[in-house]
Amino acid sequence: MITLFQCLYLILFSFICYQGAAAFSHSTAASWLAAALGAAAAGLYIWNTKRVWKHCSSGLCAWIAVIQVMSAGVVLIGTDIMPVLCVIAIFAGCEGLRIGQSALQARLSDQIDKLTQAEQHANQMLIDVRSRNHDTMKHITAIKSAQPKADTQAYIQNWADQYSQYDCFLKGENAYIAGVLYDFLEKARASNVSVSLHMHTPLSSLPFSPADQVSLVGNILENALDSAAEAREKAEIKLETSLRSGLYVLTCENSTPGMDPKVWPLNEKRRS
Repeated sequence: MITLFQCLYLILFSFICYQGAAAFSHSTAASWLAAALGAAAAGLYIWNTKRVWKHCSSGLCAWIAVIQVMSAGVVLIGTDIMPVLCVIAIFAGCEGLRIGQSALQARLSDQIDKLTQAEQHANQMLIDVRSRNHDTMKHITAIKSAQPKADTQAYIQNWADQYSQYDCFLKGENAYIAGVLYDFLEKARASNVSVSLHMHTPLSSLPFSPADQVSLVGNILENALDSAAEAREKAEIKLETSLRSGLYVLTCENSTPGMDPKVWPLNEKRRS
C-alpha cells in the first residue's frame, strides 16, 4: 500500500513539474525535461526518507494523497504560474506533516522495541537468578547440616533466612515486581527493619497492568518502610498475600503505634 502512494507521489510531482515548465515556456521538450528532473528529485527524496515511509500509516498517506490529487488538478484550470506555486506549497505542507508524524511513530516504535528487548532480558535474568538461588539454598542446607559449631550455625542460618526470603518472591513474580521487592528488602535491611513475607499468591497476579502493579506495590512498601523506620522499638513489616473466595487479599502491616484511636478508631495498627 505504501508503494502505491510512493508511485502516486512520483506521478503527481512529475505532472506538476511538467505543468510548471509549460507555464513558463511553451516548449514541449523543456516541459518533459522538467518532468524528468521532477521525477528524479521525487525518487531521490523517497529514497532518502525510506525509513520514515516504513513507519507512515496508510490512513495518513491516503488522506495526504487525496489532498495532493485534488491540488494537482488545480493546475489544469489555467496556465498561470500561481496555481502551480500553490500546489507546490500544499505538497510541501503535506509532506512536512507526514514526515513529522512518521518520525514520531518511528521514535515510538524504536522505544517500544528497546523496552521489549529490556523486558525479555530482565525476564531471562530473573529466570537465571531464580535457578541460582534455588541451587544456593540446597548448598546452604547441606553446609548447615555438616557444621556443628554454634557460631557457624548462626552465621549460616542468617544467610539461609535471607536467601529463603528472596526465594519467596523470586518463584512466582515477574521481573517488574521482583525488582520492586528486591529494592524494598535492600532498603529495609539498610534501615534495620525486619521484613516478614508470606506470599501465598504472587503480586504479579493483581488484575492491573504491570505499570499499575509497580506503582501500587511500590507505594505500599515505601509508606510502610518510612513509618517502620521511625519506630523506637524493633521495626518490623509484614507483607501477606492470599486468595480468599476468589478475592485477592493484600495485607501490609508495620510496627508503628499508629494514630490516636480518637483520630483513627478503625485499628490500633497502622496499615499501608
